[in-house]
Amino acid sequence: MSRWIWCPLLLLLCEVHSQVENRVVFLPGAFQNVSVSQNETVQALVSRIPPEVCFITLQFHTQHRNATLSYTRMPGLGLSLTAVDSGLLSSLLPGQASLSLFLSSPDGDTVTGTGVILPYSSTDPVPGACNMESNLDLDPNVYILYNLYETTIRFAPANLGYERGADPPACDQSTASTTRWRLLYDVYQYFLPENDLSERSLFTGMQSVADIQGVMDNSKLVMTLLSTDMSTAAFNSIPGQGVIYSVIVRDPLLNTSASYVPVHTYACSFASTLDGCHTLGKVSTKIFFTITGLAGLFVCFFGHRFFKCELFCMGFSFAAFFFFVLITRTTTLDYDSDLDVFRRSDVVFWVTFCCIMVIVPLVFVRWPREGNILACGVVGAYAVILAVNAYIYTSLSFITLNILKRFLNNNYSAVFTDVPFQLIDYIMITVWVVFGVGGVVLQLYRERSRPFFPPSPYLMWLQERERRTTNVLDPSHHFPPLPNRLLARARQLTKRMEPAGEHTPLLL
Repeated sequence: MSRWIWCPLLLLLCEVHSQVENRVVFLPGAFQNVSVSQNETVQALVSRIPPEVCFITLQFHTQHRNATLSYTRMPGLGLSLTAVDSGLLSSLLPGQASLSLFLSSPDGDTVTGTGVILPYSSTDPVPGACNMESNLDLDPNVYILYNLYETTIRFAPANLGYERGADPPACDQSTASTTRWRLLYDVYQYFLPENDLSERSLFTGMQSVADIQGVMDNSKLVMTLLSTDMSTAAFNSIPGQGVIYSVIVRDPLLNTSASYVPVHTYACSFASTLDGCHTLGKVSTKIFFTITGLAGLFVCFFGHRFFKCELFCMGFSFAAFFFFVLITRTTTLDYDSDLDVFRRSDVVFWVTFCCIMVIVPLVFVRWPREGNILACGVVGAYAVILAVNAYIYTSLSFITLNILKRFLNNNYSAVFTDVPFQLIDYIMITVWVVFGVGGVVLQLYRERSRPFFPPSPYLMWLQERERRTTNVLDPSHHFPPLPNRLLARARQLTKRMEPAGEHTPLLL
């Protein structure tokens, strides 16, 4: 069945054709789902290209399986690209109205993806036309790398547009305003729905941000790079969260723009059977955070009443955090501050962080009991959020994870830290507030008539020692000291003791 869509650039009605055997017809601006079987090459045919279109970008996206997009039927070096998000840019010749590209599966498996053709005129910038790194002469792709801490994207510089059949402008002969050095690069970030690893969700997201208008309407502009800047950007990794990164190159003089091929990542592997995207949480991690959540509930509602237990939980949490950082930094063992002044300067960040940690307790020096109960409610309820995060992803966990990553990674200050805030996060914020307020109110009510704090164990020991020293009627005076009792017990094991007859205790 065919459907009709409006293509603003072409000002014509375009009909989308379904895939027929080993050939699929693309029309500019229309998305087309394509299935590539093993040992099969699918011809992507672009037709009805208007004469005002000077170059075309074909992009093809899969969820996690590689696909090969090539200029020729047999992929070759410099003529093809293999990736989950691949794109090829073709300059058109005078009079050319059709174009053929080819799709294949490099791993011998059936690959299903979605593709689209985007046309551009001679005044639009040409993405990746000043490529000096990859094998492609024209490389409109965004390349992505990720690890536990950060996700990095890079792309090749663009060039100014040119007419069909004309020679492209020189890339590096001059830095004047008439050259490609006047171009600007806008980097956008688009979050897929949380806890959704489905292919359908990805394809819907790709269709939302494939062209320039879609990127601007649906994505978040995170930075603008000049031509003199390095064409790279770093973000914090969010394992299990789908993110699409887009780059739009703008020509401020002609007020034109063009889009690079969007790229996506989940910061995890779909192929790994251990800690893959579908098995991110280890059993040990879930057990640990479940116990943490239960302890958090206890501290949240009864922390001040059981003061020693609270001290143990709080002390254990801070000590575990500190030693985890220390061990990770010194051994090989495994296992919203967007202001530039905080992001790029570790000194400013950590001085501010330490000042906050010192100032907040000072505020509650006048009200120590209320401050301690408030800390129990906030920290205990947050521990419940961390326990839920072990089963269902929530962005609130990055309140502590970003601090931890900055502790462990020397280069994390250059990372743009941003996480999605969607329905599950609003729910968990509500749970945090309800638990925190409930715990604080309950503890204030229960402790209203009790002493502010339990007596110090050291003072209790001093009082007990003084009492035993001055009170001659204390029964402990009539028992030998502990070392003597232990020595007597050892002698009983080696020497038989004769019965001493009847023993009459001292009447007090």
